Amino acid sequence: MRASVAGIVAAATLGLLTADTLAADARTYTQLNLFGDAYDRVRRAYVEPVADEFLIRSAINGLLAALDPDSVFLTPKDYQDLLANKVRVYDGLGLEITMSEGVAAVVAPVDGGPAAVAGLRTGDLIVDINGTPVYGMNLTETIQALQGQPGTTADLVIVRQGSDPFRLALKREAVGEPQVTMRTRGNEGYVRIPYFTPNVLAQVTKSVNDLSARLGDNLEGIILDLRNTPGGSHEAALQVADAFLTEGPMMGIKGRAEGDSKTFNATPGDILNGRPMVVLIDGGTAGAAEIVAGALKDRGRAIALGTTTFKRGSAQSMVQMGDFGYVQLTTGYYVTPKGASIQNDGIVPETVVEPARVILPEDRFPRRTEATLRGALDIPAGGRQAVATEGAEVDYQLARAFDLLHALALVRQIAAN
Repeated sequence: MRASVAGIVAAATLGLLTADTLAADARTYTQLNLFGDAYDRVRRAYVEPVADEFLIRSAINGLLAALDPDSVFLTPKDYQDLLANKVRVYDGLGLEITMSEGVAAVVAPVDGGPAAVAGLRTGDLIVDINGTPVYGMNLTETIQALQGQPGTTADLVIVRQGSDPFRLALKREAVGEPQVTMRTRGNEGYVRIPYFTPNVLAQVTKSVNDLSARLGDNLEGIILDLRNTPGGSHEAALQVADAFLTEGPMMGIKGRAEGDSKTFNATPGDILNGRPMVVLIDGGTAGAAEIVAGALKDRGRAIALGTTTFKRGSAQSMVQMGDFGYVQLTTGYYVTPKGASIQNDGIVPETVVEPARVILPEDRFPRRTEATLRGALDIPAGGRQAVATEGAEVDYQLARAFDLLHALALVRQIAAN
């Protein structure tokens, strides 16, 4: 019985290992027999009968959970649910999470979703969902607990650094697909990517084309805002990076096996025609967003401004284990064109700018000018303009990014002349 159990476990949990690898370590068989003893003991003596399938699935889950949050076992139903929800992970609470020391850590909320409106932040820990402790759940189980029908409520217990734990009741919504937005400040353009959906390239291209049509040759460049962009499709991220790069490597994957390592190269064409770029990043810039920021920064296409990113740069492969299910296993790490590991180092900006609240003061004591002196000439109606500054709040990082972009445009103009 022990030998057959060890054989089942070896086939189920170590199917990716070669015979040479097993033969090279004689202790492997001894350890598998030890597991077989424990399995047999549970099967025969546990206080209640437990199905063999449950025990094996739990063993595989434990094996993968000990590696990293993204290595998981999926039943056939879990796998189908993953395919169905792959595009719309922002539905429900509009929240991207990862697992950290047994609890759920917020990567970043998605723009406009219930989590963003409620003020959840990068680094917040979710320790309880609807009265059930998160500790002991894997990533898939935690996501399933957070999801639900629109209109239902998720009661969360949040732990935030520097404050006492607090409860938060969030009503789930059918969050609309996050959309790329754009605007101008003077002759500078601004493009915000809230999430890397499969059609994000078309939205970014349209935004840049609209800016070009609006400003023409006066367009000095763009700010690409990836702050609190929690990720999305890695394929879409590579497409966006390629849109601004004309050649050379954009990103690579380094894996243990030769077949798991690859390099992604840019193709000719730059939708911005070489105009300057500033990419805004912070601790909520994760996954796919880090791929774009790393590619543009390392290739000298954009200057990164803000704070270091989330450090979420692992690549997974999916392997089917017969009819039993699927193993999603981390098989590589994303590296920037200069070889930096996103998982270990993140994307470190060249220009570090911490977030800050800047409140423009009320103009209680207006500056004296000739027009305010006694006997000054009358000014025709409409000749004097009031500037509203009362209580206006400034995005300090964005203001610095606009200043930097304008400076880059001036340097480019001087060099051209």
